[in-house]
Parts: sequence; C-alpha cells; structure tokens
Amino acid sequence: MLGMKIKKGITRKGRLLGLGTIGVLLIGGGLLANKPESAAAEKGPQAKYDVEVAPKWTDAGELMLPGNFREDWVFIGSPITPDGLNGGHANFPEFHNVYVQREAFIKYRKTNKWPEGTMMLKELQRTSPGDGPNGSKTEPSGTGYFPGGPNGVDISVKDSTKFPKSKNWGFFNFGHHKPPYAASAKEQPLAKCAGCHIANAPEDMVYVDFYKPILDPLPAPTNTDAGNDK
Repeated sequence: MLGMKIKKGITRKGRLLGLGTIGVLLIGGGLLANKPESAAAEKGPQAKYDVEVAPKWTDAGELMLPGNFREDWVFIGSPITPDGLNGGHANFPEFHNVYVQREAFIKYRKTNKWPEGTMMLKELQRTSPGDGPNGSKTEPSGTGYFPGGPNGVDISVKDSTKFPKSKNWGFFNFGHHKPPYAASAKEQPLAKCAGCHIANAPEDMVYVDFYKPILDPLPAPTNTDAGNDK
C-alpha cells in the first residue's frame, strides 16, 4: 500500500512536472513564435526605407506627425518671406524652420542624394510684431525680423513607391496655426504643394540651395585669431 501511494505520488508529481514542462515549452514556443512577428511588425513599414527614423502611416494612409523633431533631428535652414516684403500678403509669411532626420542628413552628405524615407519637416514660426513700414522691428542688434510663435507644420516624404506621380515626394499639412498640430495628415493635392517643387526646386524636389550652407560640412578649424571677423 505504501509502495502504491509512493507510486501514485510519483505519478502525480510526474504528471504535474510534465504539465509544467509542457506549459513552459508552450509559453516558450509562444514567445519564440511572437518574436519574428514582432520584428516583422516593427520593420515592415520601414523595410523599403533607408533611414531608421522612418515615416509612420495610419491604417487610412495618413502620415503621422513625428515626435521630438526639435530635439532629435538636424536643423538645416530657415528661409523667410515676410508679409512686409510681399505686398502685405505672403503665402508663407513666417520663418520656415526646416528639419530632417539625422540619418538622412548624414547620408545626403555622403552621397548628395536623399535616401528613401527622408522627411523634410518645415515648422512655421511667425515674426514678432514690428512697427516698421515693412513689418520690421528694431532690437539692440539692429532692425530686422525676429522670431515669434510657432504657427504650423508641413512635411514632405520621399517614397518612390507611394508618390511616383509627384517625382517620388508626397506633401502633408498638419495645420497652419499655433500648436497643438494634427496627429496625422493626408497627402495634399499635387497642384497645392508638389507642383511648385516640380516647377522650381533645383534638386530632387528640394530647394537645396537654401540649405547648402548647413548641408556642406564646415571646413577644418584654423589657428587664426577667433576674435578677428575680417
């Protein structure tokens, strides 16, 4: 009887151990099975892009507004077309603060080509109110145009698969107003944004001349007097 009890106990323990082992294997198998799916889900939308910080799209095909672009991206220039110099009404009267992903910036410097997945993000920034005849303002540094509040975001995305009709770039407007901006945006009609770039941008749909002073690497430092500005 004692032997039978021991045998049953062993059997029960064995069953418990077996079930536990199977459970671990099943859970482990589930984790292993999920890893490729998770990796695929992360890499899938970025597979055709040559940048790590790639565009993200909603199920409806809208571009999602990237986060932390002010902190993590590279600032490449800030053209300005104020109202006061454009008959009192410019299409974009603000500073155009343009940012691009760091990896796209580095690859452009190496190849003179924007990689697939490049995002040119333009955050509009109003000029502070001025009392000059052309809207200018006088500050201790002189008379000119000085930054005011942010007033909108536009993004262009290089994706030759999605946007072959507009020379491989799509254009998106997240609102021309003070923040907060829209979380996502649909592609703008060709005539509204892309058409101007097709007609006028000198290189790959980008007004690259505005950004060359920063896109071009700085020359090596010299031993000249740092205080000599001549």
